[in-house]
Parts: sequence; structure tokens; C-alpha cells
Amino acid sequence: MPNKTSFLNSPLNWVFSAPSNIAVIRALKDSREGMSGRAAARAAGFTHQACRRALGDLESAGIIIRQGAGHTQLVRLNFENILVKEALLPMFRAEKSFLESARLKIRKEFGQHARTATLFGSAARKEDEPGSDADLLLVTDAQDKELLEERARKFGKRFIAEYGVRFSPMVLTTREARAKYNKSAPLLKNILEHGIDLLSERLKDIIK
Repeated sequence: MPNKTSFLNSPLNWVFSAPSNIAVIRALKDSREGMSGRAAARAAGFTHQACRRALGDLESAGIIIRQGAGHTQLVRLNFENILVKEALLPMFRAEKSFLESARLKIRKEFGQHARTATLFGSAARKEDEPGSDADLLLVTDAQDKELLEERARKFGKRFIAEYGVRFSPMVLTTREARAKYNKSAPLLKNILEHGIDLLSERLKDIIK
């Protein structure tokens, strides 16, 4: 670990010094019994070697505890550790609710103004990265299209401020969506295959 700051003054600099450290903590946070090093590596999505280094770093910081020995050794979070209790676990709880919070925000904003709201693109495929857009197809009745476009534009400004993600809406009338479906438009086909419906009505039910 880089020794640029005092551990007692800036412990998070040490804990977050490598992505593998964060991934290992995330893998262990729900296991009171602990797991083997290899199981932790699989759950974290890192190689056994990277996980072993992370476990060493986290053990030296008092974040994890080893139990047993040899092939029966398990590792678990030190749930008595103040940093674990007061900083890390609350942070991971917030992370877990991040996506659902965004979905609820979209449902609340458009639930009474659109027939369907379908998340698509990299966010729906779970391939999004920092800088990726949150692509959303909104389908509504013809007379409401302009009002919905304006609502979506204003919502996008609030959404990026709150979630750090650009909101990229596409608004279609029901007739326009059906026409694209009947013409086998590639984008609509992709949305139907991979998209996530956020409202009670489903996209496929209103265009087929």
C-alpha cells in the first residue's frame, strides 16, 4: 500500500488504494461466517493473487479477520471495527440502493405522464461506465408527446446533478413505436430484447 498518509488520519486512503480491496469488502459484507480466500476471489471478480494481496492489506488495517488454518481457513469482515461499522457498511448499503433509487425517481417522474418507460443501452445490460448515458424510451399518447419531452428535459438536469449520470430520453408516441416495430427497426428490437420496463405497462404489450 502507498505510505503517503497516516492511517489513523486518513484510513480510507489505505482501504480504497486498490479496486480489489473494495471488491473484497463488498464480497464479504453479507457473510458473518466468512469464506475461503478462493471463494472471496470469485465473489469479488478478481484473480486469486489479487485477492490475496487485498486480504493482506485489509488484514493489516484490521478490516478483516482470518479464522482457522490451512485449507479450512476462512476470512471475514471484522464487524467490531469502527471503520467497518460506521463508514464501510453504510457506504455499501447506499451503493446497493443507488440503482433502485434512480429507478424509483424515474417511476415517480413519469408514472402519470407516460404509458411505458423502458431503460435500455449499457445501463440495462449492466455494462455502463462513468460517463455512460442512462438511455430511456418513453412512449405516450400523441397529444402528450411535447409535454413529455419538456418534462424529460427538465428531469435530465436534476438527474445528472443527483446521480452523476447523463439522462438520455427518447420520446415516441404509441403509433410511432408501433411503426418502428412493424419495420423491424434495430434499435427497437434491441430495446425489446434487453430493455428493463420501469412502469406497470410493458413496452411489448402496447406495440405488438
